[in-house]
Amino acid sequence: MALFLTVIMMRYYLLALGCVVLIKAVVGSQGDFCNLECPEFDSVRSTSDYEVRRYSDTKWVSTKVSSMNYGIASMRGFWKLFAYIGGENEAGVKIEMTQPVLIKIPEETSWWLWKEYTVSFMLPREHWDSPPTPTNTDVYIDHMPESTAYVKSYGGWANGWNTNSNRQEVEQKLTEAGETFEDSFYYSAAYNAPFEMTNRHNEVWVMSSNGRK
Repeated sequence: MALFLTVIMMRYYLLALGCVVLIKAVVGSQGDFCNLECPEFDSVRSTSDYEVRRYSDTKWVSTKVSSMNYGIASMRGFWKLFAYIGGENEAGVKIEMTQPVLIKIPEETSWWLWKEYTVSFMLPREHWDSPPTPTNTDVYIDHMPESTAYVKSYGGWANGWNTNSNRQEVEQKLTEAGETFEDSFYYSAAYNAPFEMTNRHNEVWVMSSNGRK
C-alpha cells in the first residue's frame, strides 16, 4: 500500500511539473527554486544568515496534527491535504499541487513534548475566491495575511533536528541585531517531492512580530 501511494504521489508531482511553463507565465515574483505555483514575495534584503521576505496574502488548505515527531506529523498532514486536492472536497474537483509544503511548528523547550503541528498547502490562485469546501472535518481553508519572514534556506531533507537548528541560528542573529520576531512558533517549508534526490530546497521561516499568528 505504501508503495502504491508513493507511485501515485510521484505521478501527481510529475503531472504538476509538466504545467510549470504555464504557471511561470502567469505568476509574478516567486523564487527560482519554485517549479510549481508558490507564494509571491519581495526580497527586502539579505544577510549572510537569512533573507528578509515580504509575502503577499495567500489562501491555504490546512490540517492540524498532534505528534511527538516532526516527520510523522508532516506525513500524516501531507496525506490528508493530498486527499483534499485529489478530489475529497464538496465540488469533487482535483486541484494542482503547489509549493511549498508549509509546517507551522510551536516552539517548546523540550524536544520530546507533544506538539500540535499545522501542515498546509497553498491553494492555486484560481481557487482563492471560492475554495472548494473540504469533506474531511480535519481539513480547513486558511488565510495568511501579508507578512514578513526571516528566511534561512538549506538543502537535504527537512527533519525535526535541522529545522530547529536553523530556526535557532536565525533567532540568535535576529536577537543580536535587535530585531523583533514571533517566538511562539516558526515554519518549515519543503519544496521537493520525496523522490527527488538532488538539488533539494528547504527553508525555515521566522516571522516578524507583525507576521502570521
